[in-house]
Order: sequence, then structure tokens, then C-alpha cells
Amino acid sequence: MINFLIIFFSWLPFVFISILSNSITLIAQMLMGGAQSLSVFLSLRTTQKSVKKQEHLIAKEMSNARIMVLIFLASFLVVSFIAIKRFFEPKELEVYAALFGAFVNSIAVVVNYYQWKKNLRLSKQEFSPVLESQWSLFRIKTFTALTSVLSIVAYYIVPTSYALHDIVDPAFSLSLAALILYSAISLFKKAKFVVE
Repeated sequence: MINFLIIFFSWLPFVFISILSNSITLIAQMLMGGAQSLSVFLSLRTTQKSVKKQEHLIAKEMSNARIMVLIFLASFLVVSFIAIKRFFEPKELEVYAALFGAFVNSIAVVVNYYQWKKNLRLSKQEFSPVLESQWSLFRIKTFTALTSVLSIVAYYIVPTSYALHDIVDPAFSLSLAALILYSAISLFKKAKFVVE
């Protein structure tokens, strides 16, 4: 529940920040954050139901994993399409929203890193598919937030007269798209392993 509340309430501001900032990287992060919020919510509901009905947790987690793989793949396609389009049609970022996004992401790096290490420590005490997915999720969220901060900082450091300036945001968003694809593949492999 704590993981879900942290992810959901840290994700909500990014819906507005990403739209206002005009940053593809922040839009990629927002899509990924939405998928991650759904993932944690599904894990939470599965755990609650399995405790109440005394059902087998791993079987339920399998169906959740399949849903999340499809959502991550759809997010990957959307982000890749928008990023590639932005290479050909560059747009300026909205300075205040983008800088606010960098500030919020700096805090998110610290919070996500703490949750990553905490869930990893708990998963080593007793194996659980839910805990395994949670520490993996927060590890990805840490790198996602860090990538977004670096993207915005790089965008404003590179002079506007350089051709590189226009490709900073879409290039970083493609790296997030690759991270989304990695998440889908990793989740698919874990789900396949659980079945076997």
C-alpha cells in the first residue's frame, strides 16, 4: 500500500508537468509512471484477494504480468513514435514547467532509491513475487527520474545555436523508451520463469 501511494501521488503531478513542459522525455516518464502505478495497484489487489480467499498468489501475479507486458509495449511504441517525430519537428520546452519537472524528479530519485533498497532488503529475507517486482520497479523508477533530470539539464546547458540542442529531448526520451522495452522483456521473462 505504501509503495502504491508513493508511486501514484508522485505520478499525478507529472501528468500536468509533462503536458505543460512540452518535453517528450517527461511525457515518456509520465506514461511509464502510469503503467507502474497500475502495476503496483494490481499487485496490491492480488495480494489482498489472495489473503482473503487464500488463493495461490503466483497464479494471479501471472495474469497481472501479462497485462503489464502489453501496457509497457504499448507505451514503448507511443514514446518511440513521438520521439522520432520530434527529431523532424523540434519544439522548445516550456522553461518553468521543465525546470519544475527537473526539481520534482530530483526528489523522486532519492525517494525511489530508498524504496528500491528497502524492498530489495525485504525480498532477500523471504521470496515473494510481489516484493521481487517491487524492488525491480523502484530501481527502474530511480533511473527514469535520473534520466529525466539529466535530459532537462542537458537541454538548457547545450546552447540553442547548436544542432544538438534540438535532439537532446527526443534522444533522452528514446533512452526511456528503451527502458520501457527492457521492463516489458524483463517482466515477460520473470512471468515465464514463474510458469515453469
